[in-house]
Amino acid sequence: MTTFPSLADHLLVWVFGIILPFLSGIQSQKLSGSIQFNKESRKSLYLSNSLMLAIAGSVILILWTAKQRAFQFLGFTLPSMEHQNLVFLLVFIFLTGYTIDLYFSARKIRQSKKEESWFEKSSFLPESFKELPAYTVLCLSAGFFEEIIYRGFMVTYFLPLFSSPGDIPWVAIIAPSILFSLAHKYQGWDAVAKIFIFSLLLGAIFILSKSIYPTMVLHFLIDLIGGIVAMLQFQKKN
Repeated sequence: MTTFPSLADHLLVWVFGIILPFLSGIQSQKLSGSIQFNKESRKSLYLSNSLMLAIAGSVILILWTAKQRAFQFLGFTLPSMEHQNLVFLLVFIFLTGYTIDLYFSARKIRQSKKEESWFEKSSFLPESFKELPAYTVLCLSAGFFEEIIYRGFMVTYFLPLFSSPGDIPWVAIIAPSILFSLAHKYQGWDAVAKIFIFSLLLGAIFILSKSIYPTMVLHFLIDLIGGIVAMLQFQKKN
C-alpha cells in the first residue's frame, strides 16, 4: 500500500492508542467507587460503549475506503493455511490460558465476601439474564471494532515501520498489545497484565493467519463467556 501509513493513520494511532485511553482512565479513576450500578445503568453503559466502539472502528473503515485501500490488508480475508498448525497451537494456548484464568476469577468471586463492593469486582458485568442482550451487543462490538482498531489497523500500521522481511515482527505484535491492554486500565493492573498476554497471542494469530476473522471470534467469545460466568457466580453468591 503506497498510501500507508499516511498522516491520518499516524493521528489515529495517537488518538485511539494513547489519547482516548488516557482520558478514559482519568475519568474512570474519578468515578471509581462513586457509581452504584444497576440493571438500567449497566444497559446504558453497554449500549453507549458499543456506540463509541462502532464510531471508532468506522473511522478506520471510512479512512480505508477514502484511501482506496484493499480491505484484505485489514484482515478481511479467509485465513491463510500457510501456518495453520502454528495458528491452531496459538489458539489452543489462548483458550487454555483463558480457561485457567476464568476458573480462578470465578473462584475469587465465589469466595469474596458478600458485603464487598461489587463495583470493585467488575460491577459492569451483567448480573441477570435480562442484561445479556445488551451485554451481547457490547461483546459483538468489542469483538468486531476493537479487532479492527488494534489488530487490523495497528498491527498493520507497525508492520512496515519496524520490521524487515523474514524477521519476526515483534514490534507489530508487542506495541498494539501494550496500547490495547493500557486501554483497559480501568479494570486494574492485574487485568492489564492478563489482557497484554492474550493480546500478544491475538496479534500473532492475526499475523500468521493474515485474517482478522479468527481474532474477532476469539475476542467475542471470551468477552461473552467471561460475562456469563461472572453473572452465574454472582447469582450463586447472592
